[in-house]
Amino acid sequence: MRNYSFKNTKWLNPGHELDYIASIITRKNNRFYIVGSEKEISLFWEISGKKIEPLIKGCILTENNDVINSINNVPVIKDTDIIDDIYSIIVCVSQNRNNYEANMNLFSNYGFDENRQFFQGEIFSQVYDVYVDDYLSIDRVEIFVTSKCSLQCEKCIAYIPYFKKTEHESLEMLKADSDLLFSKVDYVRKYKVLGGEAFLYPDIIEYVDYICEKYGNRIGSIRVGTNGTIKPSRELLEMLKRNRVIVDISDYMDTLGKRSKLQEVITICKENDVEVDVKRTGEQWLDMGFPNNKPLNRNEEQLQNHFHKCAFYCRDFWNGKLWFCCSNFAAVRAGLFDENNNDYLDFREELSKKEILEYEIGYSSLGHTTFCEVCRGCSDEVNPFHVEVAKQVVIK
Repeated sequence: MRNYSFKNTKWLNPGHELDYIASIITRKNNRFYIVGSEKEISLFWEISGKKIEPLIKGCILTENNDVINSINNVPVIKDTDIIDDIYSIIVCVSQNRNNYEANMNLFSNYGFDENRQFFQGEIFSQVYDVYVDDYLSIDRVEIFVTSKCSLQCEKCIAYIPYFKKTEHESLEMLKADSDLLFSKVDYVRKYKVLGGEAFLYPDIIEYVDYICEKYGNRIGSIRVGTNGTIKPSRELLEMLKRNRVIVDISDYMDTLGKRSKLQEVITICKENDVEVDVKRTGEQWLDMGFPNNKPLNRNEEQLQNHFHKCAFYCRDFWNGKLWFCCSNFAAVRAGLFDENNNDYLDFREELSKKEILEYEIGYSSLGHTTFCEVCRGCSDEVNPFHVEVAKQVVIK
């Protein structure tokens, strides 16, 4: 999840930062109005809308479409239809920051304040779940299973070429991590297994089988990431199929040429009824700067602003700790950056669901990660530096 609406995430009152917002969201007289595109509203409805379905009074489309009169039997209305309703709550489900902020500015002209009467959809949903049903969902968790890889990408976001020692993670640790994660979190929408190159992990079949058997009903989708250079074995394909795992394949064909087996991997997966999702076709990578081109020193205000604009969307769970920033975790795991307890939440400690939710939104003792001091950021809003995808290097 990317947090667009909370600008100051310095932890002052852990477990209670969201109490006031929750008191507004859970008022009995509320009337909820969903704002976004038809596709975004339908997706939100599928994931989060059913629990507040009786309270939803209208949908407001951000795209011109006179044909659509209702979504899920809820009428499509105009934004001006609700400006005099003091119990109106706007839930904006726009996925793009610019679209979110455009809607926020529109409704602020009608007197709707952000995080008072106007809420970012994902955050609204999570706060409602925790405070009403004691139910905690995390949008995305990545599981790092190996630092071994078939490629040496100069600008790898996981810094694989810079690892002092590449190795496979212990299967016992990974299983224990999953048990610990799901002892405190009720649901993970996207659970991704990756490296390095995940297809190189020797225990991947046993590990994914374990996850699916124990926690499959508490996971939206399980994904395995691959760079498209290794064809999966028959046994691996059988496991992916029986567990309905999605294979995320990175398209590096333009850079790698014949080294990429993208089309072969896609074909063999489809022939074996394994769903694939091809990533990064036509994209460029962001140059994070670290470790060789660190940004200039920033003061605390600049660091918090940088953290908010970056709004890194994926968490990494490793050795009992939930890291807010996967790149931060990778730099520590590679031995390139010092571990700091500001940058992770230790699940071996006593934690409430409200504290975990606050951390998921971005709260920490500093209000940003320590890694923000050396990183250019992982979003186009904050980082203008782009590089060629999967450029290979030899690290001496």
